[in-house]
Amino acid sequence: MRVASLTELIDWLGRMPLMVKMNPLSAAFLPDDVCIYENAQQMVTILDDPAPQPAKRMLMIGSEPALQHRLPTITCDHDPLTTEMNRVLLKRYDWIKNHLLCQSRIADIITQHAEREAIVLMLIDGLSYSDIKRYAPRWLDYTTPVLVDGVTITEQGMTRLVGNPPLAQRLFDSGFQNIAGFTYWERSEDPLTNQIGRAFGNRVYKVKSFDDVLQALEDMEWHGAFVQIVRTGLDGVAHRQREAPNVAAIVGDILNDFERLINLLECKGVSAQLHLVSDHGILWAHEHTLQPYEFSGADHPRHYTNPRHDQHTLTVEFEGKGFALLEYPYLRRDLRTTEWGVHGGLSFEESIVPLIRISTG
Repeated sequence: MRVASLTELIDWLGRMPLMVKMNPLSAAFLPDDVCIYENAQQMVTILDDPAPQPAKRMLMIGSEPALQHRLPTITCDHDPLTTEMNRVLLKRYDWIKNHLLCQSRIADIITQHAEREAIVLMLIDGLSYSDIKRYAPRWLDYTTPVLVDGVTITEQGMTRLVGNPPLAQRLFDSGFQNIAGFTYWERSEDPLTNQIGRAFGNRVYKVKSFDDVLQALEDMEWHGAFVQIVRTGLDGVAHRQREAPNVAAIVGDILNDFERLINLLECKGVSAQLHLVSDHGILWAHEHTLQPYEFSGADHPRHYTNPRHDQHTLTVEFEGKGFALLEYPYLRRDLRTTEWGVHGGLSFEESIVPLIRISTG
């Protein structure tokens, strides 16, 4: 079977309809006039219509054996999960959203597939799929890219991940009644900590480090357990860092802690499903040429706290309120000298986060 680049695929489509084995996300990069089908019968119906048809480029994503005698099949090796997605993310947002797991669905997915003795959810404050791909590629086989279908900020991302009703409540009702939450903040002092820990009652524990989490879990009763852990990621160093952050080292530390958690459960012989996911990614300013867009000295460099419809924004909702995400590569204000990265807007780096899933036992 012929393997083609995206450019070669577009050239071939000018000659004939095709069946194409490709990542569906790559279709977002095709010209606007290409007709894309994911159903073989639908495409055949169009091809066999006896009425005169306008000349158009057509492809079906996938391969249908019954059509192999009629349509050539090729494989397109295009990788859509790169910074090049920024060229099409706003324009093809609906297509991309329909072909990626959305952040607002994570709690549903975990609940629907809670089939082990115990469930663990590790929530990371700031971690991009792109940084996993660059600095921890060995984890990619266990990683699903997730679209943050809303504003890419901590408060909203964490709230979407926990879900409503909260994941802990749903799992409790399903029999996972041995629950524990771990965080670096006091519930009484931090509204977000209180929000994402509200279903745990008095079983939310403040810790100083991940070592404290592992120590507490040594004595955990794991049968019917659900553990939710909030861990710092890249958010803090993106906003408040004098020297350039060592992103590779921080990503390595996050995944090393996750691996230590996996090892603990394996040593105890616990049958568990472990999930690591982040609230948002980081757009590293020193790696991109970011541009001014209606500078106003706003607190939020990458989004508006009210609906706004223009060529460079995407309007989304959160808890009944509208927000407008500014697309790549625009900023609403100058970045401070301690700001190495930003989030809150719409970009591959901010909006595509990793979901890492591992099973033990």
